[in-house]
This record gives sequence, structure tokens and C-alpha cells, in this order.
Amino acid sequence: MRKLIVLSAMLLTALVAMAQHEEGELLLQPRVGMSISTLTDADKTITDMHFGLEAEYMITDQFSLSAGVLLSNQGAKYDYVDSEGPQKYEIDLDYVQVPLLANYYVLPGLAIKAGVQPGFRMRAKMKEGDYTLDLDEGLKLLNYVVDADYKINKIDFSVPVGLSYEFRNIVLDARYNFGLLKVASDGDAFYNRFFMLTLGYKIGIGN
Repeated sequence: MRKLIVLSAMLLTALVAMAQHEEGELLLQPRVGMSISTLTDADKTITDMHFGLEAEYMITDQFSLSAGVLLSNQGAKYDYVDSEGPQKYEIDLDYVQVPLLANYYVLPGLAIKAGVQPGFRMRAKMKEGDYTLDLDEGLKLLNYVVDADYKINKIDFSVPVGLSYEFRNIVLDARYNFGLLKVASDGDAFYNRFFMLTLGYKIGIGN
């Protein structure tokens, strides 16, 4: 019985230590993390970093809405074979992502989340060995030569779903993002797919 009481006290202490925010509270969260991304027609993923800031407003003590701005590098790796044998190249796409999420706290500190995420592409590059090509400039030249209209779209739109766990204002957040808009405007349809694992810190700014 004594052990049960001690364990119950420890559990209660842990639950109290978990962040439980109040209705009407506004929170800011700087975040930084790792992204694992690919394109639906690609052979391999790439791993890179993302960072940004999110704001969260508590509608109730269990439900909130959040919005943010994240800078993320995405893309994929491709394998092919030419006359010289196996070759590799990489597509790098830099986006400003704007996640708009609904968050439901199933337990103190533990939230499930889903929403929508417009993305705005900043740069697009192709890397092969030591050579890097700006895809916007390269595709302009290709379009002139072959009379086509290939381009990497400036706008993306994805659906993020995930979980977050908060302890003493430190937040571990995991999301998978399903891209819904084609990455390129011509040719075969392919889409962004990326997983984001983020570490953040929540700062209350009043209610």
C-alpha cells in the first residue's frame, strides 16, 4: 500500500508539472527541428532543418487554434543510369510554410493536431556532385529550346497531422504533411511529402 501511495504521488507530481493552459491564454512558441522529405516520384528522402515561430490561442483548456511561419528545406534524391553507370542527383526546394492548426489536448500536455498549411516556394535547385543548377533559370532555358512550359510551382498546399507533448513549457512536436498541389506545372504529377520533428518552447503572453 505504501508503494502504491508513493507511486500515485509521483504520478500526480508529474501531471502537475505538465503544462495545462487556461482558456483565453495566448502562447508564442519558437521552434527548430528536423525535416525528412521526399517527392512522390522520387527514389530517396532528404534530411534537413526547419525553424520558425507559432502562436497558439486557447479556446478552452482542452482546445486551441494555432498559426505559424516556418522556413523549411524540402526535396528528394533520384537515382538513374547513363552510359557512365549509376548516377545520383538531388532536388532542393526552400519554402515558407504557414501552418494553421486545430489542437485538442487529450491529456495535460498531450495534443493531437490537424489543419492546413499553405506553402510559398522561395528557391529551387538541382544538385549533382559538385554542380548546382538554379531550376527556375534552367527551366526557362529548357522551355525556350523545346518550346514547353515546365516550371516549379510557387505555391504549395498540404495537410499536416500529428501529435505534440509538452513538459515544463518544452514541446516535442511530430507532424506528417501530405502535399495536395503538384510541385511542377507540366509533365507527370508529383507531390511533396514530409515529416517534421520539432523542439519548441512555449511563452505565455497573457490572456
